Amino acid sequence: YTLVPSWWMMVLLGVFAATILWLPQTRWKDIFSEGWASLMYVQNWALAASSVDYGAADHSSASPLQHFWSQSIQGQVFILWPVIFAVCALIAKASGARYRVVLAYAFGTIFVVSLAFSVYETDMHQALAYFDTRARLWEFALGSLLAIVLPLLDYSLATRVFLGWAGVAAMLACGVFLQVQQQFPGYMALWPTLAACMVIVAGNTGSRLGVARILASKPITFLGGHSYALHPWHWPLLVFARHFAIRELTTAERLGVLLASVALAMASWRFIERPFRGRHGILPRRRLFRLAAFTMACLCAVGLASVARSGWPQRLDLQTRQLLAGADDRNPRREACSFLDAQALRAGRACRIGRPDAQEPSFIVWGDSHADALMTAFDRLATERGQAGLYLGKIGCPPLLDVERVDSPFGCLAFNDAARDLIASSPARRVIIVARWSHFTSEPTVGQEERQRVVIADAESKQRDVRGNDAVLARGLERTLEFLGPRRVFVVSTVPEIGYPVPQTLAQVRRLGRDVDIRPTVDQYRQRQHGVEAMLEDARRRHGFTSLNPASGLCGTGRCQVESAGRPLYFDEHHLSVHGAEAVAETLRPAFE
Repeated sequence: YTLVPSWWMMVLLGVFAATILWLPQTRWKDIFSEGWASLMYVQNWALAASSVDYGAADHSSASPLQHFWSQSIQGQVFILWPVIFAVCALIAKASGARYRVVLAYAFGTIFVVSLAFSVYETDMHQALAYFDTRARLWEFALGSLLAIVLPLLDYSLATRVFLGWAGVAAMLACGVFLQVQQQFPGYMALWPTLAACMVIVAGNTGSRLGVARILASKPITFLGGHSYALHPWHWPLLVFARHFAIRELTTAERLGVLLASVALAMASWRFIERPFRGRHGILPRRRLFRLAAFTMACLCAVGLASVARSGWPQRLDLQTRQLLAGADDRNPRREACSFLDAQALRAGRACRIGRPDAQEPSFIVWGDSHADALMTAFDRLATERGQAGLYLGKIGCPPLLDVERVDSPFGCLAFNDAARDLIASSPARRVIIVARWSHFTSEPTVGQEERQRVVIADAESKQRDVRGNDAVLARGLERTLEFLGPRRVFVVSTVPEIGYPVPQTLAQVRRLGRDVDIRPTVDQYRQRQHGVEAMLEDARRRHGFTSLNPASGLCGTGRCQVESAGRPLYFDEHHLSVHGAEAVAETLRPAFE
């Protein structure tokens, strides 16, 4: 029952109601799916799955339910641990070994294996490791081991006082120095977990100098008593506050969210949780579980009805619906052409663009998801000139030879190897390479875009983290241009990155009547692209390729446009919509002349 407190239902109902009232329909399906995943204690696996599928996840803003991932892992462990205890009891009985010793071996093995796996997976794919139960089991095993050996520990009073203060200091330091986005969990998670162990071992020393005197004080114990209720409330409030602010919250606003979270936690504990707890609750256990089942059924019904009705779009005016429709204004051949792997390219399944009756391809487009976003414009321009070409695009993979994405299993190295072989054997003498170049630097994201750990590496890499991206990008581009040397090469610069989910934000601004301008200034665009453009210009002087910059079709009035004729030019924070691709098509025309 502790794992499914009654105020969980209140949080989920509140989030669903707020989603229906305030969030665009484009986000409903994901949020309702995450609500179901939270109820079933598989939210962490849902988030892990989205972390490896670049094209499936909408990273436009954080989900108001994603914080339930930790309760999901806790629920899974609370199912697994009794099984381990039971198996160890059988082993101890059959072998005659002491039960505590068998448990120590079992949890010691889990600790070592899970920690090793966590270190490996964090290095290879940190976003997946963060939510992976297998990479977190060692943390619970460490607590179990401590519980087994704690009665055997006998430290002096001075040692315990020192351990208590050192543990608290280490935990506080985590919030200042630990970079969760890039290094966690892995071996870095030993920092806070061992700090907690130190505090537990210290215990209540009874000394005036011990940290327990502070930790046992009424304000701290009050917060501790309400912390489990505080956790579910704070994140939805923060997400919806950012939704209405359409910007980062100020310190005062964050403090207001914190105070509101504490108030809701206190109220839910006092008026929702306590009346139903224990044998003397206001409802018998059977009626309570029937009520919980009925509430869950209602949540499912609301979600299914909302999805079936497509979010009841009639509640929005025509202009708002047109803005929201921009989120679906994507290349119609995206699924068929931009998710191919190396094997598909070698099997001759690369997509053709341009005039369908042309005999031989005269050009090749090679790039990542930004090439996909421009595919419709390339197709129209080639058709007008009576040309045909091949499209070699893969989501998440820049056209950099001998470079791999180590943060996620995109398969970029193998794909680009296949692309190189195909280009080498093709009669096409023009190659257009496209990428979100700035995404593969030491600063991969911008604005309110979800922070991602983007790491590229090659054979010369001495470090496998984001700090090495700039050098790897330059080396990979150099290898690509050297290979393409005999051909006419066109390099397309990065389009202006907005940092906001454009369709949803424009619709939100309209609905709320807010005076918010999300258009980046030309100076902001130039500052963001300064390092990349300097690298491209240096490469252009050596290799003589032609630069094409779509920004010149968007940034002519001091700011870079995000909307035209009432329609968004982007379908998310940085990918041009089909409408946006048409808006910059003239900047790409030199590649077809």
